[in-house]
Amino acid sequence: MQPIEQEWINGKMTLGAAANWSADEIRLVSELGFALAQQGRNSEAISIFEGLIALAPSTVYFESALGALWLRERNYQKALKHLNAALETDDTDIPTRVNRGEAYLQLGDFENAQSDLEYVINSEKSQNEPLIISQCRVRAQALIFATERLSENN
Repeated sequence: MQPIEQEWINGKMTLGAAANWSADEIRLVSELGFALAQQGRNSEAISIFEGLIALAPSTVYFESALGALWLRERNYQKALKHLNAALETDDTDIPTRVNRGEAYLQLGDFENAQSDLEYVINSEKSQNEPLIISQCRVRAQALIFATERLSENN
């Protein structure tokens, strides 16, 4: 057995490093996954991002992307698993917080949904805020409204 293979087996190296994948190769594959997701080809995008997590497990974007894709597929437990993993590394990520809030909402966990969504709504705003963050705030407000309505009925 080669020393590089032994390092991977012992958990001292990622599969991507052991297979000698470059950062550019991983980036290109992630762009393909993103493009597939944009086209609504969710199952293909899921396969790409699951493979990327195997290659580069510490990349938060891959976890977040998988969470969003599983949310689209209405598999809220799988979505939550990946969104939680992404937020363990960066708990301030607004799009991931909104997605996790929606997953909690769909699972009937109104308290956690409301917590994530209120975090987004109350997070500090900046004048040069990217459009995606502004859209997340609007989405969070709509979801918080749904959370309040649903929790009243339960």
